Amino acid sequence: MDCLKDCLQINGQQVISLIGSGGKTSLMWYLAECYRKERVLVSTTTKIGYPAPACYDYFYSEQFDQLGTDGPGITVAGRFTKEHTKLRIPPAVFRSLFAKFDKVLLEADGSKQLPLKGWETFEPVIIPETTITIGLMPIAVLGKTISSATVHRLPLFLRSTDTKAGQIILEETLANIIASPVGLWAKSRGQRILCLNQVETASQLLQARTVASLLPHSLLTRLSKVIACNIQTQEGVILWER
Repeated sequence: MDCLKDCLQINGQQVISLIGSGGKTSLMWYLAECYRKERVLVSTTTKIGYPAPACYDYFYSEQFDQLGTDGPGITVAGRFTKEHTKLRIPPAVFRSLFAKFDKVLLEADGSKQLPLKGWETFEPVIIPETTITIGLMPIAVLGKTISSATVHRLPLFLRSTDTKAGQIILEETLANIIASPVGLWAKSRGQRILCLNQVETASQLLQARTVASLLPHSLLTRLSKVIACNIQTQEGVILWER
């Protein structure tokens, strides 16, 4: 496979919303590190875990009007939750300062650390400033059983995929949830990139190709590319590109 950064080709000033399941946080920090010599803002429209200090250069939990004054590097912005373990949405003023950054990376969806999910009507939480939406789906979930242990908001997932609890997750299952009109891409904006993550073996790459081949034309016309990738090894391959 190729370098994942080269597959994504995120050029120029961008506001990137990361949605789906199975790798959002890892991809967000990978991209932040890729562009650390630029002005990078990392934040959320939902909640994110509090990052280790080594991950960022500047941190804001208040006085957000000063965002973007520190120069190149990774800036993290968010208010602490009551438990002080996560960061939640900063006030709206921080959105007016996006122009001071070269790359804005926003975790815009939640899956309770489960590999799949069903979406409520208010999800994903994608703001109008978004120029690129990256949707993630893990190939490693194939072969597992549909249950509350693998799917966040199981009833919504079952409704969207016309499946039943206890069934095996197949390539068709992933294609159906990816293409669901009330799911992953319902509120997406800008350029849309699908990443089929956790591809480690030749057989998993073949599975990713099968999932891509099952996506309906109506969805592909909205996507700019489909990538099979492994965020941990920072590798990817473009399976389809418009």
